[in-house]
Order: sequence, then C-alpha cells, then structure tokens
Amino acid sequence: MTHAIIATAGIFLMRASLTLTVPVDLTGMPGLAGSLGAALVGVATALTISRSRTIRTITTPGLAIGYALVFTSDTNSALIIGYLIALTWWGLRLTAHTLRLALPDVGAALHRLVDRSGS
Repeated sequence: MTHAIIATAGIFLMRASLTLTVPVDLTGMPGLAGSLGAALVGVATALTISRSRTIRTITTPGLAIGYALVFTSDTNSALIIGYLIALTWWGLRLTAHTLRLALPDVGAALHRLVDRSGS
C-alpha cells in the first residue's frame, strides 16, 4: 500500500509540474516539483519490483536519481508506464504465490491427468 501512495504522490507532482493550473511551484523552479515526483515514482518502482531488502537498498537510490534526471514532458508517460509494468509484475508474482499456496499438489495432479490420458 505504501508503494502505491508514494507512486501516486509522485505522479501527481509530475503531472502538476507540467500544467500551469495547479500551483505546485512554490520555489521558483518549475522542474523541481516534477523531478521530485519522478524520484518518488522511481522509489515506488524499486520497492514494488523486489521483496529483498538488499536489492531494494541498491536499486532505490539509482532509480530515484535516474527517474529525476530524465524527467521531462516527453518522458513523463514513459516513467509512469515503467511503474505500471512493475505493478503488473508484482500482481503476477502475488497471483502465482497465492496459487501455489491454494493448490500445493497441482503438479502431481497434472502428472496423474497426463498419465491417464496416455493409457
């Protein structure tokens, strides 16, 4: 849940920095809010991709800095899509884990099914 909140805040900041209707820029640097939002999306992406604390510690700063450096109006959609891909990966991984817990002997059942159909 925390990852989704971080990503939502980041996406809001990125989108708000690209439009003039939302007064996000209080610093006089319009790119700062967008870069901060992109960094938040990078953090959310890194936290969503892995459950390992070591991998998260290594990838989080890299993705945050990388997302912040490449943020422009042209790359805004690509950064959001990158997070959505990470979110899809998380969903597939969670579904597979749930199915393994719910159906622990599915492999044996499939082998029995194949053996019966062959004879």
